[in-house]
Amino acid sequence: MADRFFRRLPATRHRDFRALWGGTTCSSISLWTLLLGNAWIVYRLSDSSFWVGVSTFASMSPFLLAPFGGVIADRFERRVLVRVTRVGAFATTCSLLALAATDVIEVWMVVAVAFVQGVVRAIEIPSDQALLANVVPPEDLANAVSLTTMTQQGSRAVGPLLSGPLLATIGVEGAYGIAALFALLAFTSMSRVQTSSRGGISHLGDVLRNLGDGIAYVRGSRPVALIFLLVVAHCSLTMSFDAMLPGFAETELHRPSGGFTMMTFGVGAGALVGTFLLAISTGSRRGGLLLWTGLASGLSPMMMSMSMSMAPAVVSSILMGASQAMFMALTAVLLQEVIPDEVRGRVMSLYLMAAGGIMAFANLGFGSMADALGAPILFLVPGAAFTVIVLASRVVGTRLPAVYRTGVVPAA
Repeated sequence: MADRFFRRLPATRHRDFRALWGGTTCSSISLWTLLLGNAWIVYRLSDSSFWVGVSTFASMSPFLLAPFGGVIADRFERRVLVRVTRVGAFATTCSLLALAATDVIEVWMVVAVAFVQGVVRAIEIPSDQALLANVVPPEDLANAVSLTTMTQQGSRAVGPLLSGPLLATIGVEGAYGIAALFALLAFTSMSRVQTSSRGGISHLGDVLRNLGDGIAYVRGSRPVALIFLLVVAHCSLTMSFDAMLPGFAETELHRPSGGFTMMTFGVGAGALVGTFLLAISTGSRRGGLLLWTGLASGLSPMMMSMSMSMAPAVVSSILMGASQAMFMALTAVLLQEVIPDEVRGRVMSLYLMAAGGIMAFANLGFGSMADALGAPILFLVPGAAFTVIVLASRVVGTRLPAVYRTGVVPAA
């Protein structure tokens, strides 16, 4: 039984990967639970999707500084960086728990703490991603990336499952308590990792030159640059819906607390199942999967726009979670396999900036427009736009058709 398990999931054979993976899983559960609690309490305090968008923007906007985090990840011991930043994530989560428990929490406090934790995460995530490639041999890297993405995205289901009942009974301090617990577990698991990992930066002095090396690598490989552009379009048009969900649950589903929790759970459950299937599948199909999950990522928000009751909304959220998580996992696998280790932290931090940074602005924009236009139109039009972009990338003379066909990005 164990041999069969390791054959299907070869990355799990390695002790340090299991420790890193466990820590990343707990860190992701903490993050998504925290974001769920932030969205819920901000909407309760302000009754506005705009302010939910502001709090989401505060959490994600520091990812625009992720390239500087990537420089740090390529300069210092990555194992130590991840440990230190996870202590910071635990401390900021505990501060929100204390504010909520003493009943002094206000919108500006949530926004301020969310921004500080975003800065911490902008260093943690590039360091974690760069370390990942060093705890498994090259032949197991694709499986390691798929499993890591599975838990990062699938943890969106665990947060609502654990904290949803607490939001309806105890209040937001229940969600913050769950987030703090998993932040502590994330640090504990990470403390067992023994692999030493450093990038190719010996001096931090010339920051711009160091950043330029990462940008030059992306620009020097046309397929890599095109995947980056596809990720930007994907994250801005199909994944930036968090600020709209509380308002959508109240105005369209007429289930403010239960609807929000169920849709968030559906996104996470779909992501968990989709990325697990991806982790145990063969690599030969991933080029085609990249194309089809991209199309599904555009079509599923269009389905959500037409969901005016709970059942179709939950089904749509599951499809959104599965397709979007699989698409992001596939792009991460393709990039991790081709990026040299000496610039890995910087290039993956640019990837984080392209994903999380653009989502910060898109969530702010969609949250602002949702109060005036309504959420359905903001699911429909961007979803249709991304569907057109994916279809165009398949037929227009770019390098992406070869990636769709082979499932491999040529080395720069």
